[in-house]
Amino acid sequence: MKFFLVRHGETEWNKLGRFQGHEDIKLNERGLAQARETAQTAAGWGHSAIYASPLTRTMQVAEEMAKVTQVPVWQRPGLKELGLGDLEGVTGEEMRLNFPEVFSTWRSSPEKVFMPNGESLLQLRDRSWQSILDIEDEHSQVDSVVVISHNFAIRTIVGELLGVPLENFHRMSLSLASVCTFESDDRGRRLTSYNNTGHLSPENR
Repeated sequence: MKFFLVRHGETEWNKLGRFQGHEDIKLNERGLAQARETAQTAAGWGHSAIYASPLTRTMQVAEEMAKVTQVPVWQRPGLKELGLGDLEGVTGEEMRLNFPEVFSTWRSSPEKVFMPNGESLLQLRDRSWQSILDIEDEHSQVDSVVVISHNFAIRTIVGELLGVPLENFHRMSLSLASVCTFESDDRGRRLTSYNNTGHLSPENR
């Protein structure tokens, strides 16, 4: 079985450097262009289903793919981004000034942080990885599927796949509208590509 993990494109909050978790922010014009380019490439993937976080920015990517591929889209709440609670919409500098203890721990030991009135990385990893396991159970080993999610969610999925401890979370970077792929069969799971943006035009990378 083959998975295509797709991060959504740019939103105005991404552009402004604001943290976005469960806040339902839509793609901006550049993000929509990224979604359309990703959808054109997805036409050659041969997938039989599209699974997406129910947030607007991921569903917009799914809808663009469905227009091109005529493949059904299924929402999976477990694929939503980390719930940031009180940190929704703040910048890194605002986090440093207004939540200094959280900021310090997030930089040094991200696995120990519970976002104020939000979630922890462990909670995110558990629910996003469970979504992957559920999708595996619903398909045969010859299937390919697309999973459209978010920065932190995809990084925890890949981290779980590779056995990377959450304390090393910041050692991974993931570009907007990037694609990661992995395969799953009787021999286990293997990452086959990470943070691929080759499908995007230069102005959208």
